[in-house]
Amino acid sequence: MNDSIIIRPLKTHDEFHTCEDVQRAAWHMGQHGEEVPAHMLQAVQWHGGAVLGAFTPAGEMIGFVFGFLGTGTDEQAAQMGGSPYVHCSHMMGIVPAWQGRSVGYRLKLAQREHVLAQGLRLIVWTFDPLQSRNARLNIEKLGGICRRYIRNAYGELDEAINAGLPTDRFELEWWVDSPRVRARLEQPPRSRALDDWLEAGAQLVNPSTVRTDGLRGPGRVIPAFEADPILIEIPGDVNALKQADMELARACRFHIRELCEQAFGAGYVVSRFVTEGRGPSRRSFYVLERGSVEELVFGEERSANRTG
Repeated sequence: MNDSIIIRPLKTHDEFHTCEDVQRAAWHMGQHGEEVPAHMLQAVQWHGGAVLGAFTPAGEMIGFVFGFLGTGTDEQAAQMGGSPYVHCSHMMGIVPAWQGRSVGYRLKLAQREHVLAQGLRLIVWTFDPLQSRNARLNIEKLGGICRRYIRNAYGELDEAINAGLPTDRFELEWWVDSPRVRARLEQPPRSRALDDWLEAGAQLVNPSTVRTDGLRGPGRVIPAFEADPILIEIPGDVNALKQADMELARACRFHIRELCEQAFGAGYVVSRFVTEGRGPSRRSFYVLERGSVEELVFGEERSANRTG
């Protein structure tokens, strides 16, 4: 982890304007004003939100995360959190030269501390379920869970990362003071390979197939979900897939949409993420468990509270 990187709230007008530049660099934004403007970031900071920057020792801003106070629409989540209020984490970005170097992880830890200091228990944000790198951070490293799929959440976007596909999103729940999250941050779980999950009884419901051109695409789908847990396969590198064959990438989008909506409707929750291999041979899978979200997040601690 980059311990020399400094994470702190933005302070000056220049820093808020620099954050606009970081957004454009991180998300490969076009010229249509899709970045969140400095004046809005300042308003978020003034009124209980968090706009945190990642700085090198020389003072260069290389990343940011920002979110605002909001209310949830899930009555169960409000009961679990003891409050109708949540922290809505709207955007995080790292400049390309610093991506893959744990800067995002450190920004999320700082965001967690900010939210805990406010007495809140839940941070929510959206991410593209086809993006393997984001899934690994959000699910495996941070301990988030997903149980909601949003079709074309933001409409058509011109950003290079999003261009060409409907902006379908998972909504991630990060229960920041739960036993699940504390354990994940203190001692990350042992990585389990696909074969380990299958040998333990998990069911891969959509094994991909290799086409004659070497690209992997949606394969035969198991029609009924019966196992617990199940695994749903996504592209190992959707950005490379989009460059190679946009139509296949779109087919994967609609394929994963249908499967995830079916699984969530049947009571499954995304709880783990598996990725293995490198380059074109990389394969990635969501692990979904069926059962109580409360038990999954709080486990024995909440059960003890109810009986004690």
